[in-house]
Amino acid sequence: MVAMADLKVEFDLLDSAEKTLTSLTSEFQNIKTSTGDYDGALGSGDIAGAMGSFSGNWDYHRGKLVGSMQALGQMIGESKKQFHQTDNKLAADLKTKTEKK
Repeated sequence: MVAMADLKVEFDLLDSAEKTLTSLTSEFQNIKTSTGDYDGALGSGDIAGAMGSFSGNWDYHRGKLVGSMQALGQMIGESKKQFHQTDNKLAADLKTKTEKK
């Protein structure tokens, strides 16, 4: 954990969030819609059509959700990188000031 004045960065939490998001994104990308497999069991063309419509909407919205999850994952990764760089720079500056005394 890094504490900068009033800012505290929990790197373990960021790491955990990034790993969880990566796993969930992968799962969502691999979900397959299989409503067509059940058309005969639905007993009605109207019901099968409604399920097909739902399936199409789900594919579309799942794709948008996956895109948002990927963007969030990139933001988490970039945040970690920037916090680490800032922490390293502050540590180097502090070391330089301490050595000058």
